[in-house]
Amino acid sequence: MELAPEMFKRFFPLPVTVLTTVDNNGTPNAAPYSCVMPILRPLPLIAVASALPRDTLRNIRKNGQFVVNVIGRPSFREAMRTARPYPPGVNELEKVGLDTAPAKHVAPPRIAAAIGWIEAVLERELTDEHYALLVGRILCSEINDRYLTDGKLTEHPLTLLMPHFRTLGDVVINRDALEEDLTLT
Repeated sequence: MELAPEMFKRFFPLPVTVLTTVDNNGTPNAAPYSCVMPILRPLPLIAVASALPRDTLRNIRKNGQFVVNVIGRPSFREAMRTARPYPPGVNELEKVGLDTAPAKHVAPPRIAAAIGWIEAVLERELTDEHYALLVGRILCSEINDRYLTDGKLTEHPLTLLMPHFRTLGDVVINRDALEEDLTLT
C-alpha cells in the first residue's frame, strides 16, 4: 500500500523521550519529544527536531545544553503531562510530580525514573520556517541503575519501552502481547 509521503510515520516507530532544559533563571523546563535519533555510529552525536517556537528550543539556543530522558514505565503518564501548555518559567517537572536528579555534565536535570539519559550540548542547528533540527554532542549517556541487576538490564529494552513508542499517537504494539511473543520464542 503506497502512502502519501508525510504518512511514513504510520509505520515508523518513534521513541518517547522528554527533553529537559533550563531557562536563563535556572528554572527547569520539560517537554516530550519523539523526533530524536542518533547520528551515524560511532559518532557521539544526537539529532532532535523541534517545531517552532518552543520553550525547550529557546532554552537550548540560549544555554546550549539539554538532557534526553528516555521514557518508559513507570514515568510515562507523568512525563506526557509535561506537554501541557505551561507558560515560560514554569517548572513542568514539579507540576506533574516527576522527581529529578542532577545531571553529571550539564545544568538541566535528569528525570529520576527515566530508563536512561543522554546529556548533550548544542553543536549545530538547521532552521526552516516550520522546524529546527538540532545536533547535539553527547557528553554522557547512562542507563538508570533502577533497571539493572548485576550490570544487566532487568528486561529486554523493547519491553521496557513498550507500549511507549508511538506512530502519530497510535500504540505500535501492546506490551503484554510482546511479552507473550517473547515467551513463545
